[in-house]
Amino acid sequence: MVRLMGAALVAAGGAALGFQAAVGLRKQVRALEEMSQGLALLERELELNAQPLSRLLERGAERSRGPAEELFRDCLQGLNHLDREDFSSLWRRLVSGCHALGSEGQAVLFPLGDTLGRYDGERQREALAAARRRLEELSARLEEDSRRRGRVYQALGLSGGAFLVILLL
Repeated sequence: MVRLMGAALVAAGGAALGFQAAVGLRKQVRALEEMSQGLALLERELELNAQPLSRLLERGAERSRGPAEELFRDCLQGLNHLDREDFSSLWRRLVSGCHALGSEGQAVLFPLGDTLGRYDGERQREALAAARRRLEELSARLEEDSRRRGRVYQALGLSGGAFLVILLL
């Protein structure tokens, strides 16, 4: 009875690992979508009226979710310390901390730090739109990859757990 119980736990553990890996892929897609929506909010704010960077980030933080909200809020707080760190460096540092976006998502966002707050509203809006489009493309590609690889991870977890059960019995 104890062996059977142990075998069931090993099988469940293998399955859980596979399902957890699939969930991780979906989380990255969701984070990219939330960041894309956050950039769309900033883009609309700039389209309606050219606001100072602090007000733009404040509005973005109020109306965004997930990593976009965190990034905008942290950038807003970092504006108080521009005497120690310029905005471009601040943006890069904070984007590097957004691990949920993955390295590709971070690479898309890095150039925005050189544009936001430096140029006129139209140029900033164009940069936001370009980054948003690239994030949407990346999100769509990763979503398809997530579906495909997610099923593979789940199958590997289940079959790995079953294989261990066979070895133990």
